[in-house]
Amino acid sequence: MATEALVRARLQAFCDDRGLAQLGDSFVNLVYSLAKTRYLGTPVGEKVPDRVLSEALGMSGLPAPARLKCGERGNIVEAALACAWTRGALSIDEAAAAVQQSLSGMEFRSAALEREAAARAFSGLLKSVMAKIQDGEAPG
Repeated sequence: MATEALVRARLQAFCDDRGLAQLGDSFVNLVYSLAKTRYLGTPVGEKVPDRVLSEALGMSGLPAPARLKCGERGNIVEAALACAWTRGALSIDEAAAAVQQSLSGMEFRSAALEREAAARAFSGLLKSVMAKIQDGEAPG
């Protein structure tokens, strides 16, 4: 198991990797749109706000670097998920299924409740991929 300092350093590296965060932005939006499409049974295209991803990082309990803006915290989540995906430690279907499970019972009448459910879903994904990355499942 990785030490807190190593996890914090890895999260800081994700924060600094703009290209990976940009790829992760598209990945996160695709995963959420796919999960919601499957749940509702009708196609939707969604954009996951940085605020939701920032909340996901906070919910994860991971030792995030201090003094980050909301967008930077969102970049960490996006980059970590993109890293896991590009290294074969997370598939689009696996990620969408996890998010869809978190949407279970959601009626989408409240934007606040939807944001909370999405944050919980991405928090769980983040914890899972960080464990895989730190335990060596994701090479490189």
